[in-house]
Amino acid sequence: MPESVFVATLGAEPQVVTLALDALLTQGMDIHRVIVIHTLDDREPIRSSLRRLHQEFIVDQFYGLPLRFDSHLLAGSSGPLADVITPAEIEDAFQSLYTLLRQHKQAGRRIHLCLAGGRKTMALFAMAAAQILFDLNDGVWHLVSHPDLITSKQLHADSQEHVVLIPVPIAYWKHLQPDDQSRVRHFVDTILTPSEREVVQLLIREGLSNAVLAARLGKSAKTIANQLTSTYLKLQQYFDLPDTPDRTMLLVLLGSYS
Repeated sequence: MPESVFVATLGAEPQVVTLALDALLTQGMDIHRVIVIHTLDDREPIRSSLRRLHQEFIVDQFYGLPLRFDSHLLAGSSGPLADVITPAEIEDAFQSLYTLLRQHKQAGRRIHLCLAGGRKTMALFAMAAAQILFDLNDGVWHLVSHPDLITSKQLHADSQEHVVLIPVPIAYWKHLQPDDQSRVRHFVDTILTPSEREVVQLLIREGLSNAVLAARLGKSAKTIANQLTSTYLKLQQYFDLPDTPDRTMLLVLLGSYS
């Protein structure tokens, strides 16, 4: 059996993480690692949420070993993100989470992603990353808790009847038909120029910003932007799209390329 990772977006309520984890364990899921996704932890409420989870997982070892607990700070080209509100912050956050999830998928791990914590924007970009990277072995979940349980702030429910873990249906873009996969490979290998292909391959692998792509490839950020703009136009024509795609749609369309 592949190793399973539980990834949860974190906001003001740390109980979202433990309640969802408890529900998965009750279903017989064998979770080996827990990762909470969060913004900058030098302010409330994130600081308190992380402190309480650290106490539960690391100090008190409620779940025991070998379960591992980690946190993942969302960051962009300009550093750690204090929030996820503006378009630039959302793009940086998406790229940060995309890279994390892709690393675990490449390692052959099964991922359970809980979208119940944090800002709604976090749930939206996490969902987008899951659609690109997940396969049928992975799961996306939303948590619904009894109002009394939410008010109590308890990390664990007295009864599992007070917690409902809802599977979220997603489109698994990795499971394209063989002819579609051939089209993707033909587009990248034949339609794109060698320079465009170099940018796209690195973007698919690591979900980097233009600035980081430029630094990694020894190009200017303007050159990267121009090459991606050219790629978007080619994507629109090749896949007969009604509108010119953006960065996220590029990853959706070409995410199966390897």
